[in-house]
Amino acid sequence: MIVKKTVACFTFFILLFNFEEGIPCSSYKITLDGKTMMGSNYDSWLEAPMIWFETNNYGAVFTGARPDGKSRTAPQSGMNEFGLGFITLATATPENGAPSPAKKPIANRTDFLKNIVHTCKTVDEVRASIDQYDHSTLSEEVLLFVDKSGKYLVVEPYTMSTGNDSTYVLSNFCPSTITDFSTIKQRRYINGTAFLKNKIDTSVSFCTSLSDTMHV
Repeated sequence: MIVKKTVACFTFFILLFNFEEGIPCSSYKITLDGKTMMGSNYDSWLEAPMIWFETNNYGAVFTGARPDGKSRTAPQSGMNEFGLGFITLATATPENGAPSPAKKPIANRTDFLKNIVHTCKTVDEVRASIDQYDHSTLSEEVLLFVDKSGKYLVVEPYTMSTGNDSTYVLSNFCPSTITDFSTIKQRRYINGTAFLKNKIDTSVSFCTSLSDTMHV
């Protein structure tokens, strides 16, 4: 039964992560009646996206397109057998913080992200793990982690925040830098929040429509 649930989870994950050419990134998560779905659209300046599985400790599936060395690909998103997933989005590094040199350095971004998915089950575990490191080196991006309960963690270069709203939409910005979210001009974010304003659902058809709306 665990295997069947894991395969189904991976199938949904693969269906809802799309690569499109020349457009900004966007992401979302929806939780309803004990079920959580997440999805994302990515820029595709590298047009050879990959999906691969790894069985190191917790089994996981990853997607990515950027080569990291000669024999591997840097993960842009991933999900493990316990339903913990992550999404990466490019954004300008905020100026509202400073490095934490007293903490552990992140030697390699690819290994860092993979290790989290292979060893953590919940966003609380993810936060405790990342808090040991100087994650200011994860510059020019924001990370969204979501677990099967629907709780989410937003990781910025200088700060982290958690939430448990039934819906959450994120695009190419660091939430800590926004004082009024109604002023955000990014069309993908606007489309996503508008789509979810009056109805939420966790069916594949609904989430596919949401993903399509957020890459227009």
